[in-house]
Amino acid sequence: MNFAQPNMSLEEARATPLGYRADIDGLRAIAVLPVLFYHAFPAAVPGGFYGVDIFFVISGYLITGIIHKQMLSNRFSIADFYARRIRRIFPALITVVLVTFLIAWFFLPPRELKSLGTNIAGGAVFIQNFVLLGQVGYFDLAADKKPLLHLWSLAIEEQYYIVWPLLLMLIGSWRRRSLAITVALAAASFVACLIVQPRAPEYAFYLPVTRAWELLVGSGLALWVNGRSAEAGPRPLIDVPLVRELVALAAMLAIVFAFWRYGRLTPHPGVHTLLPVLGAAALIATSGTLVHRYVLSSTPAVFVGLISYPLYLWHYPLMAYARIQFIDAVPVWVMLAIIVASMVLAWATYRFIERPIRFGRRLVPLKVGGLVGGMVALGIVGVVADRTNGLPSRIPAELRGFMLDGSETARFWRADKCLLKPDQSASEFSPDCAGTGRHPLILVWGDSYAASLYPGLAHFGAERGFEVAEYTASACPPLLGFVHPERRFCKGANDFVIQKVAELKPDLVLFYSTWSYGPDDLRNGLDRTVAALKELNVPKIVLLGPPATWLGESLPANVLDYYFRTHSLLPARTKFRSNDNWTRALDEFLEAQAQRVGIQYISARRMMCNDDGCLARIGADGSDLTAYDSGHLTYPGSLFIARQALEVLPGFDK
Repeated sequence: MNFAQPNMSLEEARATPLGYRADIDGLRAIAVLPVLFYHAFPAAVPGGFYGVDIFFVISGYLITGIIHKQMLSNRFSIADFYARRIRRIFPALITVVLVTFLIAWFFLPPRELKSLGTNIAGGAVFIQNFVLLGQVGYFDLAADKKPLLHLWSLAIEEQYYIVWPLLLMLIGSWRRRSLAITVALAAASFVACLIVQPRAPEYAFYLPVTRAWELLVGSGLALWVNGRSAEAGPRPLIDVPLVRELVALAAMLAIVFAFWRYGRLTPHPGVHTLLPVLGAAALIATSGTLVHRYVLSSTPAVFVGLISYPLYLWHYPLMAYARIQFIDAVPVWVMLAIIVASMVLAWATYRFIERPIRFGRRLVPLKVGGLVGGMVALGIVGVVADRTNGLPSRIPAELRGFMLDGSETARFWRADKCLLKPDQSASEFSPDCAGTGRHPLILVWGDSYAASLYPGLAHFGAERGFEVAEYTASACPPLLGFVHPERRFCKGANDFVIQKVAELKPDLVLFYSTWSYGPDDLRNGLDRTVAALKELNVPKIVLLGPPATWLGESLPANVLDYYFRTHSLLPARTKFRSNDNWTRALDEFLEAQAQRVGIQYISARRMMCNDDGCLARIGADGSDLTAYDSGHLTYPGSLFIARQALEVLPGFDK
């Protein structure tokens, strides 16, 4: 979770009809610093991501105030408005995105650079929120390792800036009703948010329709201020000093409460989001209080507020690259150094790039044209990186064959048919998943790891005359009664599979999974599942343990990193970034559980690992990787495991 940046600074705000207020720059600082520390140390400021909501309110207030005042005096120009936006947003954005791409060119493997290219293209046309919404899924890269993930918030803000001025122009003929219309739109957006969030939280998070109410709160506040000024001249919104002091203090406490008492498990955006949104609105609506004078208008707060936009842009790519570089947690000192470096880079960007381009009337058309051209060029670079699958030509020739993205194997998994995605229910299992109806029949049951094993089993089934049924669902282990908080169809999928077992009467049921779930879930789920299968008189039940697993972004990324470090190819059997300590402990636990419930256990780990390390490469001259990410089997890896597993299963061994 990130935050949207305001699109105005001190100099620009001084010229606005609303007048410059140092406390609003300070409010930006109150929002941005918790977000930085949330991204660096999530446990320290668990609700720091609510800075996004504060910035939406600020942005809606300032921009609407400018537009509405100019409209009332017939001075508003849509072309001038967007030219100002380009001069404000593009300089720092182009700089940061370009540096982010140059770092990626030298260090990211193709799969990760392809993802970055998609984000660059989306960021260049301000649709990053929709791009990320399309990337949400089990096999997508970890969010905290996407260097440009944070551009989603800027995209929502810019989408608002495209639509809102046009709406203001449309309702301009109903000036006295403009505030009522804005309140009605905000209420509709908030209701939409409340409806969507419980059903599809990622849509509520990324869609502009479900986030617009936060900007509209600021917009409504600006219209209220303008209306009062037009009717009675400038005066405080709250006239009683003591009440104003209490409101400001309560608003600040509400924001602080949200930062430290809410967290990732809090439904967001939603009802809880009202606290920071209304708190920000209340601080904007008041002024001159102790909170405003001694906190928000303090010199350090105003300074951070002035550089908050480039500060936001710089910090996230630096933190993402740190998380890619450090296999385990990034050291505290590194994150603190990144925060300091982000501050320095933000100041330098503001001082030497933003201000020279933004201010002054000379060469304005040339500046705007150059910035648009630069952004278009970046967008083209992003499209090329995406369409070429990560610009593999930049990778040394001897490594290119190992730069897998998963599509090489996943095309055999029958995704959406026999491997259910998170939004699919059991009713969407295809009839093809049952096989052709012949026996002997192996029914493979599990999550996406089981789907990665299916190609190998199917290969030997065609060769040896047995059939393979595949019933797998992403992130759902083959455990009856298992409930995944983020996979609402898991239980239903497993209940469906046990019904198919009764119908198909397989000769062997094979469990395979990441098995990276809680020990109680594994123990209790295995008890229920094995008991149910024994009641159905399944002749053979086998639990296949986890394969070799790898730390880092992926096994292909490890191949590339090893080459950068040593200028040689990763050994076929290696301990480099092996996660074998964890895998060995899980392997021993599962073997004990299998023996306890009276089923056969096969250790995939022992097929791949010994005291010298684990198999990263197999095949002729070690030309094939065993996994394309941290553990999902490649097609050669699937053949390797399936062959050895079948050797210890009478009736399927030849």
